[in-house]
Amino acid sequence: MLEYIIIIIGMMAFGDPVFITATYFALFGYLDLKLIILFSFIASNTMGMFWYYLGKKSIGGFFHSFSFIGNYEKSHPRVMEKFFKHQLKIVFLSRFLYGSGTTIMILSGIYKVPFKKYVLTNLSSSLIVIICVPIIVLLAKTSTNVFFDNMKIIEWTVALFVLIIFLSIRFEVGSIINRKLFPIKKTEQGDPSSNRDVE
Repeated sequence: MLEYIIIIIGMMAFGDPVFITATYFALFGYLDLKLIILFSFIASNTMGMFWYYLGKKSIGGFFHSFSFIGNYEKSHPRVMEKFFKHQLKIVFLSRFLYGSGTTIMILSGIYKVPFKKYVLTNLSSSLIVIICVPIIVLLAKTSTNVFFDNMKIIEWTVALFVLIIFLSIRFEVGSIINRKLFPIKKTEQGDPSSNRDVE
């Protein structure tokens, strides 16, 4: 179970890249795909709640202590209005944009996105990811196998072609050497020894 513990820690720290790598190894038979999917689902939603509470309880006051943030909120009311209007859509889409997920989760806590809706949105987006990733990885694996199978066919075809060229050159060189060593004597026309006088 040590490898699964490492994978869980990796998923919590780095997210989907670790899940994709683990899924690839699972499809090759080195890991249990069901456990990988289960651990990914648990790790993703656990970290989602952790970052939300971190933003709400710990970072919220520190975040708003910066005057430029308050000034930005006051000077860009439309941006803030759009964020609050589409906050659940932003949370959902951030799951598929690597690098923005953690930031959006923390901001969701800071701006107090309704927790139940936030959790349901995270659950739905993580379900889509754990369904789509194995399918994409399986297609990639199949494509890779087909590619390498085709590469083997190409290698054998090229090898056969080279063999044919090599044999052709060998026979041609052999015929040239034979002609040089054993030249064919041609009968000279007009040779008196070859003609008989007809009486």
